[in-house]
Amino acid sequence: MSDGIKPSVIVIALLVLTACHSGTPDDGAGSLSLNLSGTWKIIEANDDAPADLRYDDSGAGEVSIPGSWDRVLDKTEDLVSTVWIRKKIVIGERLRDRLLVLSLGPVALADETYVNGVFIGGTGNIPAPDRPLDYDFEFYKNRVYQFSPSMVRFGGENVIAIKIFSHYINGIRDSPRLFTIKGWNAIFKYGDYLPSFNNLNPMILSLLLLIFLVIVIKGSGNRKITTYAVLFIMSVFFINLLLLGLPRMENNLYRYKLFYGAYAVVDYVLLLLIQEFFRIRSRIATAIFTVLLIAACVFIAYAPSTRYFVSCCVSVTIALVIVYIAYTFVIFAIALYRDPRRYWYLSFVAVFILVSVSNMLHTMITNQMYRMSFSFALRLPAILLGALFVYLFDLKNIKKERDSLAHALLNKTKELQRASKMLSKADIRQEPKDIIHHVIEYLDSNFNETYDRKKLAEKFRLNEDYMGQLFKKVTNTNIANYINVKRIEAAMQLLMDTDGKVIDIAFHVGFDNLTYFYRHFKKHTGYSPIDFRRRAAESMNVFDDIGEDSY
Repeated sequence: MSDGIKPSVIVIALLVLTACHSGTPDDGAGSLSLNLSGTWKIIEANDDAPADLRYDDSGAGEVSIPGSWDRVLDKTEDLVSTVWIRKKIVIGERLRDRLLVLSLGPVALADETYVNGVFIGGTGNIPAPDRPLDYDFEFYKNRVYQFSPSMVRFGGENVIAIKIFSHYINGIRDSPRLFTIKGWNAIFKYGDYLPSFNNLNPMILSLLLLIFLVIVIKGSGNRKITTYAVLFIMSVFFINLLLLGLPRMENNLYRYKLFYGAYAVVDYVLLLLIQEFFRIRSRIATAIFTVLLIAACVFIAYAPSTRYFVSCCVSVTIALVIVYIAYTFVIFAIALYRDPRRYWYLSFVAVFILVSVSNMLHTMITNQMYRMSFSFALRLPAILLGALFVYLFDLKNIKKERDSLAHALLNKTKELQRASKMLSKADIRQEPKDIIHHVIEYLDSNFNETYDRKKLAEKFRLNEDYMGQLFKKVTNTNIANYINVKRIEAAMQLLMDTDGKVIDIAFHVGFDNLTYFYRHFKKHTGYSPIDFRRRAAESMNVFDDIGEDSY
């Protein structure tokens, strides 16, 4: 098992480390950078006057950067705004270089940036006032603008002014910084060699893992798992495309509607996938969750404005997602309790997903979408990796389990054959109730088949009720209970003699419901199957420790 765990731990650790990596500069540049975070002036204006170096912003409000300006958006029904943020700074001679670099990180949603009144770069488009929702969604693009030092007054006052358009998502996530080109290159020297997850890379990785997973589980015969996996990955792909600005939309309220609707669908499909993967299903719970999903999607589609959508639909979606995730973790906890040897190392994946989900939900609940990390895109590769390791672990042990089961079944067949020969030689008196002995012999050999009382009576040409009465008179129990006892006895033997999984043993001896098997096994033995196997193993260990002289 340890050989299978180490790769998973390494891969998951790399995913976490990569998720934590971002394009935000640190303080490693020292004297080659200038931190611009802190208080900025904020001006509500659509014209370009605030870009001018001489613009008087003494009466303007203030905003803390990194941060957002929700109060400005709340003034409109569509939650849109165009604002200017300005900061006056003194740039010392130590920053003089052949080029300067202004790093802003992600800005919600479009920007035009000026230094001392000169335009140095922009990302996205600021829409016309009469079409405020017709814009390019460019949130996850890092704003990095280079400009000539000739534009700067070294040792004097300079103004950085940024015109920003926002719709629902607003704000600057990272600390703005000013670098010399030398300082920038020093920090991002190895940046080109690290994978970026603010693009299509998570989806490409997920696609490759899905193909590998399908190849591995091709012979399992479980089409539902494959179907749910494909639906899940398609839904995640769609969400990533929406956040990457694809496709372009003339009304970006539809983008938010599709995002939240797809987000609920993703967690719903994940719930179905987890149910099928661990074989812990509840038709009632599935029906309830399906109805809730349909109702939430209809509610989202109906939203007439951004304000109504954010105040009502977002809350409903968040509540639904929390319910889905909570139920999914309940299923995982049950599976982990029943078969800890097989699933315990999936706890690493579960913790990563829980942290990612918590971060995502926190940004939604606190209305800080501009702080949303792209690490949620790594949930899909993490889930697929976890499933892949489970299947690889099963393939590693399948030969051992198959040989163990085959050996035990061969021994049981030999015992039945010897018993059959002994019975054939015995002098049994012919009595009216002898037919029941034949029924018992048949049940002893076929207890793992589906019990059908009518077919059993027809096989021995007996009336159903009369057969039941005779059987109870001879054995002091009814047929169904007799079969269950035989199944439990066979399961006990297989648990002691083989390394087969509990669920496989249950199905092999004739139980088609794992919960039913657990209940009857504990009723018959006083222990759960896992506890019984553990106690049997402990007993065998004690027995092996006794020397031959003791016998």
